[in-house]
Amino acid sequence: MLPKRRMKRRAEAALAAGGGAAALGAVALGHGTTAPESVASLAAFSPAASGPHPTHLGLVSAPPEASTTTSPSSTAQAPKTNTRYGQYINTQFVSDYPVEKPGFAHVGSPQDLTRKFSEVGYQCLPYLAIQIALCLNSERTSIRSLLLEGPSGCGKSFLAKSLSKIAGAELMCLSCYRGMPSQNLIESPSTLALANAMARGGSENPEDLMNLGILSRAFLRSNDHPVILLVDELDKPDSSIDTFFLGPIQDARIWLESRPPIDANPNNLLIIFTKNFNRVVDEALLRRCQPVVMTYLDSTLEREILSPFCDPRLIANLVGIADRMRFGGGSYSFDRPPAPEELLQAATYIIQLVQWGIYDYQIIGQSVFNILAKSEHDRAVLEHMLRYHPDFSDSSIDPKSLSAEDVQRKFGQVILASIG
Repeated sequence: MLPKRRMKRRAEAALAAGGGAAALGAVALGHGTTAPESVASLAAFSPAASGPHPTHLGLVSAPPEASTTTSPSSTAQAPKTNTRYGQYINTQFVSDYPVEKPGFAHVGSPQDLTRKFSEVGYQCLPYLAIQIALCLNSERTSIRSLLLEGPSGCGKSFLAKSLSKIAGAELMCLSCYRGMPSQNLIESPSTLALANAMARGGSENPEDLMNLGILSRAFLRSNDHPVILLVDELDKPDSSIDTFFLGPIQDARIWLESRPPIDANPNNLLIIFTKNFNRVVDEALLRRCQPVVMTYLDSTLEREILSPFCDPRLIANLVGIADRMRFGGGSYSFDRPPAPEELLQAATYIIQLVQWGIYDYQIIGQSVFNILAKSEHDRAVLEHMLRYHPDFSDSSIDPKSLSAEDVQRKFGQVILASIG
């Protein structure tokens, strides 16, 4: 639990320095039911004028590709649509970033890494850039591997996507889930090949009957070009999956039943594991990884990132609410505080409501309440916070007497405080 205490101390320091929540202060809520017409100034803000929405915040609706090579030769002229299937190309997995020398050894120093990350839209904290640069620039015979641990929405997966762009590496993704058949990471029987073999009376080549798993394919492709294998949410399956990575990471070799072993190029392969706090990773795997603890963005940095895509005043208020939800502790402990993409989604919804001429505080609060507090537990905690938190309480009103509509109205007032 030490990382959470550190996160709380950082948040308190940020608030003392004038962060998002401090900017809100004790909100003078008043007793009105609709926002003043002066909030119509929100509707004048045009996100399109500031450039496209940041796709790394999860605002692209198209399904992601399983893996895409991001070297300049294959992505500089990436089409907007797939001419064969008419599908939208998910820009999270393509890039026109100019990579002079593909490979992890050419990423450079922490300062170079921070600059390159910024150029592809990822704001990297200094300590994180140092940890990644040390991992990439050290000589080793085993496979480099990072274990990114942090709360949901703090940017773990986007870090891997951004790193693949600046290193000119192919990104391969494995999303873990409960009950996942971990043996298929290495190889698995091919249903089609087995059916064809039975129809023809058998196959002489066992390689034709087995499909290589994603781990084996990553090892194989690393002999041709840089590869990042993203193993997302490692802590969702049980701990038996950890065992499958021990030998391959240590020896840079995978042993298979159907064919000779596959050796990886350690200089061309990076495995990035991400996890939340669902379970402890096996000790043997921890010894083979470089653990990196990630936190939510600093409120000042978060406002700087989101403000170009939405009205800065609205973003400041939403970031202030998010900071209270993330670092409140005590009676206000949220399971899943809002991530940056959820703050931006809430802000765009509010602007749309204002453009439609809807100024009712209750409707505005109700429209974004479930976006910022998505679980039943978090919604109950947020309602409790709006009733009893000193910054939101009104001494002339008994908090217990407030109805659900009153709480939503208060939430709308907090979101639109000092706007207009």
